[in-house]
Amino acid sequence: MKTWLTYLGALGMALAAVLTVGQSTLFATITSDITIFLEEIGFCLLALLLATSFSSGIASCRKDGKLAPVVSTSIAWAIVTTVLLSLCGALCFELFKAKFPVTSTSGMDTSVLDLYPAASLADLGFLTFSPLGFFEAIRNLLPAFLIVAFVIGYYLKPNVEVIRPAYVVMNSFSETMFRIARAATLSSYIFVFFASCAFFSDLWNEGSIFVAGDFLLMMVTAAVAAGLVVLPLLFAIATKFKANPYQQLYRSIAPMVVGLFSGDILLTSVIEMPTSRHNLGCQKRISSTSVPFYVMFGRGGSAMIGTISLLALIQAIKPEAATSTVAVTIALACALASFASPLSFGSEVFLIVTLALRLLGINLYGSQIAIIALLPLLNGLGVMVDTLVASYGASHTAQVLDVRINTPYKDTL
Repeated sequence: MKTWLTYLGALGMALAAVLTVGQSTLFATITSDITIFLEEIGFCLLALLLATSFSSGIASCRKDGKLAPVVSTSIAWAIVTTVLLSLCGALCFELFKAKFPVTSTSGMDTSVLDLYPAASLADLGFLTFSPLGFFEAIRNLLPAFLIVAFVIGYYLKPNVEVIRPAYVVMNSFSETMFRIARAATLSSYIFVFFASCAFFSDLWNEGSIFVAGDFLLMMVTAAVAAGLVVLPLLFAIATKFKANPYQQLYRSIAPMVVGLFSGDILLTSVIEMPTSRHNLGCQKRISSTSVPFYVMFGRGGSAMIGTISLLALIQAIKPEAATSTVAVTIALACALASFASPLSFGSEVFLIVTLALRLLGINLYGSQIAIIALLPLLNGLGVMVDTLVASYGASHTAQVLDVRINTPYKDTL
């Protein structure tokens, strides 16, 4: 059975389970612990996948003279989508003008904000579900890790005979890791079940979202509009209508579901890379280079959610200040702040709001701390759209290089 069906089936079972025993503390604890354990396995796979496939992909692109167009198209797609989605977030806010709700973290000590983002949210004690030790190190060291992998791949180009065996070995390891990632993708409906149980339990126990219907509607509408209108239209224009954007969309449902319920772009990329290769028809070297780039910098979805969240906070504190001009300014500030997402994987929306406030010199007297309670939902929506940005971006790069194929449905994951 196809992954988009098994993942949605697991999601339905999780929702039924939460509606049945959602108030049980034991249920919430068990699902959260199992989710953390599966996340740790995912981080290990990610480290191995990047160590082999990213370097191999860079070397392969350089061997055929494709590295420059891969990098240029990825940068262009990341910038355009980030700015456009941020502005769409401002437009969505203008249509709804909903206030940010009072949450369980609204009264927290705001002195910790002076340390952020120098200290992670896990270090500040805001999140109890973050992986520990080695797995936090993977998050924090990923930018440096990718730089080292890029340098290795750059000099791994097999232009002399003595380098060729190393290139072949690295490419073989890359193929092995893609096979493992493919197997993980086919079985990750198990992770979706437990992660979505933990997600729904968190929202159930928080409760504030259920009395903020206008705010929830605004957020969901923005995410749906981005996924069904803005990104498909932009992708169709960028590819000169040579690829069906909605075919790409439904074939990306599996990683989007993981992104929504994990709220973690790093875990999602483990599913995204084999999905873009097998479902979207991208070459392995495109999947292994473009997707990690978008994990770092293609964060238009998080920027959009951050824009709406910040404007909703201003609307709650000082409604007369939330003018159209201010909305556009905040959208651009959030777009710029989103490129610093590698500073705080797993809490990008909070980071974007915090940095945007500092860029614009706005003092909300620590009210942005209210975002923490709704971070599973807000970050999940942002990562879900970010995942679609990466899917379309990889397909766009493959289309520009004329190496994308139309994968038959029977051969998709």
